[in-house]
Amino acid sequence: MNRISTIVIALFLPFALCSVSPVPAFSVTAENKAATEKSADVAVAGDAKWVDTGMDVAAGDKLHITAAGTVDFSDKPGVGPAGAERGWKDTLRALSVPSAGRGALVGQIGNDRAATPFLIGADGTITVPVAGRLFLGVNQDPLSKPIGKFEVHIDRTAATQAAENSNNYNFKPLFGILDAKLPYRVTDQAAPGGNEGDLVNFVLVGSEKQVTEAFKAAGWVLPDKTNQQAVVSALIATLNKEAYVTVPMSTLYLFGRGQDFGYARAEAVKVIGERDHFRIWQTPFKGPNGETLWAGAGTHDIGIEKDQRKENAITHKIDPAIDGERDFIAGTLQQAGLVQATGYMDRPKQVMDTKTATGGEIKTDGRTLVIVLKP
Repeated sequence: MNRISTIVIALFLPFALCSVSPVPAFSVTAENKAATEKSADVAVAGDAKWVDTGMDVAAGDKLHITAAGTVDFSDKPGVGPAGAERGWKDTLRALSVPSAGRGALVGQIGNDRAATPFLIGADGTITVPVAGRLFLGVNQDPLSKPIGKFEVHIDRTAATQAAENSNNYNFKPLFGILDAKLPYRVTDQAAPGGNEGDLVNFVLVGSEKQVTEAFKAAGWVLPDKTNQQAVVSALIATLNKEAYVTVPMSTLYLFGRGQDFGYARAEAVKVIGERDHFRIWQTPFKGPNGETLWAGAGTHDIGIEKDQRKENAITHKIDPAIDGERDFIAGTLQQAGLVQATGYMDRPKQVMDTKTATGGEIKTDGRTLVIVLKP
């Protein structure tokens, strides 16, 4: 570990090792009027993280949402649904939508962890990416308890075309190729003799452009490649009053080379110890119809632990139940409306209970999730 790494960890480790904040409960306020297929009036209280609008939406629906009212933070009263101007402290706040102003009206489809919040503001028009229940909230961090409320009106225009049926995708030929050619694990060195590490637990089907655009739309970011780049990125983010979440990711190897792309999703400050992340490699073989394939290894960092390979070294501790991260990655892409089909490939030879290259535990059901991106 070099000096820059030590400085970065020293600055952020006290925050990174804090316990994870509980996910606030979803609620329906008593003031909400019954939602119809075409419209709804909803009161969004400042102290409720997410409010159920009672409106189910479909992919492709258009939502015109207007809001009025104010919420009061302890240090900033009278914030309207457009949100307050960002300040320096906002770079350290785990806001629902990090790029938006504190107190802005925000929304998301569904209530699971993969749901990606989006900015609405005082007058916004949204094209719904995926079917589900619409939730609204105030852009805030888990420690904020603003008082007040927004009165929100929603007008829904139904999609003119029904969503595709993904159940018609024929996975059998693709599964045959993957099971025969896809490695089971990555290593921590390119040369033979490297320690076996993370499991290859998902596969993407799509061009490089499809893959990079899909993950950007789903809220994933590309980590910095070096510690020097990290310092520059952190300074630029701070000057722009943005949260710094692109902490570098170590290199792991598959097909004899380091990852083609690494992606992460994390909250400001906690990113040193807690983040969702994965690496992907373009495979040297194609799908049955010449499709470009990407092998992926995803894990969820939940803290810091000793690196068993080196004396006095530390590394990230991962959640041993890695299937959750595998499914979370697919869920974020589905939330962005960019998945054509998904299918689980059973791999009986997969080791289901093992350790990473650094000594961390891994447990899996042995399946590889294949995600086919929309053209």
